[in-house]
Amino acid sequence: MRRIVTKEIKKLLTALPLCLWALIFSSGDCLAASRVDARVDTTGMRIGDHLTLTVWVRTEKNETVKFPDLKSSLGKFELLSDLPPQTHSEDNGATLERRSYVLTAFETGELSIPELPFVLMQQDGGLDTLYTREIKVRVASLVTDTTAAEIKPLKGLIEWPRLWHKIAVWGALALAVIGLLIYAWVRYLRRRDEKFKRDSRPLAPAKPAHLAALEELDRIKSLGLIEKGEIKQFHILVSDAIRNYLGARYGIEALEMTTWELLFTLEGKALQRELWDLNADFLNACDLVKFAKYKPQIIEINATFNRAYEIVEKTRPVQLEPRPTEISETPEEQNGPEVRNSAGSLAAGPQSGGKS
Repeated sequence: MRRIVTKEIKKLLTALPLCLWALIFSSGDCLAASRVDARVDTTGMRIGDHLTLTVWVRTEKNETVKFPDLKSSLGKFELLSDLPPQTHSEDNGATLERRSYVLTAFETGELSIPELPFVLMQQDGGLDTLYTREIKVRVASLVTDTTAAEIKPLKGLIEWPRLWHKIAVWGALALAVIGLLIYAWVRYLRRRDEKFKRDSRPLAPAKPAHLAALEELDRIKSLGLIEKGEIKQFHILVSDAIRNYLGARYGIEALEMTTWELLFTLEGKALQRELWDLNADFLNACDLVKFAKYKPQIIEINATFNRAYEIVEKTRPVQLEPRPTEISETPEEQNGPEVRNSAGSLAAGPQSGGKS
């Protein structure tokens, strides 16, 4: 329903201009019932723009009209297209017809659409010719006319700073940048040479395994773990120190092996039976404390600690010099393995004097 109403409204709006022109023509002179008229949508345009020419023709009941050939009748205007005609019939039998044409022009200046002739043919054979009025249209160019533009006076000269001043400023900046680049380059070369000298220095010879092991045992002894009651931690450190030593001494992964695997590997190194038994006693004693929660007496702890020193002393390479001992005030402390065993004791008293 809404679409039908909208369509009817459009028809009324389209027919409204025809109705208005019908009223205008009907209110004119009755002797000139048949009339023609022409209008344009604008009287000013630019070259190449479109112009719409609309023509109205009113004829009586017994008359027909012949429209002119616009292609040859528009003067300097050209016909581009024509729109569908619209017709309105009056009650007295007269007909009002409207036609629209799209025109353009490619010349500038004041152009005119000449009078257009419309031939009326009556039913009895009579002919009559009606003319539209001439229409003036001004066509302007797309280019702005600069001939009428106001000519402004020349501006005064602008004083620029002297050329040497600019050269001095930019030269100073360039020298500063070059100086910074040279400084950075020299600093880089100096650091590179220092690094090269530092890297080219001969590396200090690695400390022999037996010396590192003895120093580690001395360090463990100085921690005072036994006095603090940390028996298990003491045995863990001592066991790791000897395992590290055996691994470095014989080229094996002693820390990653179980006690059985380590003893089996040492047996394959052609170790003397006495030294093999010494390692077995030491490792088993440490495992009892580490894994079986065994709490040894102080004499057993001293014996285990002395075995650690003894393993290092008896398995170190023969060609190396023996580890120097500290100068002691008593002659007894300057003896061989007995001195190390005595130094390895962890507690004073009758139970800590010698090797267990």
